[in-house]
Amino acid sequence: MENCKLVPELRFSEFSSSENNLLKTYNFNKIFLFSTGKNIKQGEASPSFETPCVRYGELYHMYNEVIKEIINRTNIDKSELCFSEGNEILLPSAGEDPLDIGSASALTIKNIAIGRTINILKPQFSNLYSHIFVSYYINQKLKRNIARLAKGVSISNVYNSDLKKLSINLPTIAEQQKVAKFLSSVDKRIQLLEERKEKLQSYKKGVMQQIFSQQIRFKQDDGCDFPEWEDKKLGEVTTKTGKKNKNSTKYPVYSINNIEGFIPQNEQFVGVENKAENYDISLYKIIYKNTFAYNPARINVGSIGYSGELNEVIISSLYVCFKTSNKIYDKFLAQYIKYPKFRKDVIRNTEGGVRQYLFYENFARIKINIPSLEEQKLIADFLQKIDNKVSIAQTQIDKTKEFKKGLLQKMFV
Repeated sequence: MENCKLVPELRFSEFSSSENNLLKTYNFNKIFLFSTGKNIKQGEASPSFETPCVRYGELYHMYNEVIKEIINRTNIDKSELCFSEGNEILLPSAGEDPLDIGSASALTIKNIAIGRTINILKPQFSNLYSHIFVSYYINQKLKRNIARLAKGVSISNVYNSDLKKLSINLPTIAEQQKVAKFLSSVDKRIQLLEERKEKLQSYKKGVMQQIFSQQIRFKQDDGCDFPEWEDKKLGEVTTKTGKKNKNSTKYPVYSINNIEGFIPQNEQFVGVENKAENYDISLYKIIYKNTFAYNPARINVGSIGYSGELNEVIISSLYVCFKTSNKIYDKFLAQYIKYPKFRKDVIRNTEGGVRQYLFYENFARIKINIPSLEEQKLIADFLQKIDNKVSIAQTQIDKTKEFKKGLLQKMFV
């Protein structure tokens, strides 16, 4: 143990002036007790079982730095399990990506069964460290160090004997607890924002089902009903479009998936005279505002995107592009293509075995049930307002995560 000359760039004021609040460096093997969990197989865990448990794969996907609620349970006899005391730091001891192994989670709950392939760190002494603080510290400062300790080819492994070689810089326990509490409050805000986003998405999914199945109908301004909906083929209300790019202007490159539509690829073409060696500009199409495009083959066949306000972007020439006619409101169709029933209709019109294709002739034959233009606009505007709220929630999530990232970079040394 030795005093650390480095100090955090960002620190609470009450801890920044006193000489007694210098950081100290500790070797892992001097402050932790090391152990591993006991085997809980995938089929032996379910939310409907009795004993709450944590398995190593869940540390990658279900938990962050702090575990306050348990997702899965097991029915294995308790005598065969390893239980928590609520002061553990858990790290996966195996994974396909070495960086995953450095994903620490502070377990704050007692009597939780801990699965095998998990390295368990517990305190040797009381009041030396906050396991929540240390969990954040490991994920920010030691993840790459742990990845370098990994052994193996297809599956990487890090054992407790490897972790004992690490060291950590700790402030006083009081400062650790305040930092941990503050970072936990930031995580709580992220959680609440994500829950709000999920509720909005769930609400939209339900209301979209009711609207497009006509369980919910909009009214005219005078209270009268709109005309009945009509079945139309896509080929009757859309027109095939799109041309290969031969322009020398700089354009961003986009791809398509069925969830997000048009997705930027962080690449650019600068025209024939400056094109990248690995690309041929003639193999790409340039599209403009209010254009639809779908993937006719291979991975994500039938995925459809709507460019909206995107203008002058490049997509693969393999994509089929089309625009709406004056019989259908483009923003209504942009919502309709997200309707699960429509997605099933698209898949039913693909051809082929291992490699499926969605020819435009088949696509154009797909029927959709559409209301009058006036009702289309009301529906599109209503659903777009929900999308806007989802987008606002996602922006808040992204900003809060970026804020947290900045804190983590400045609060640990």
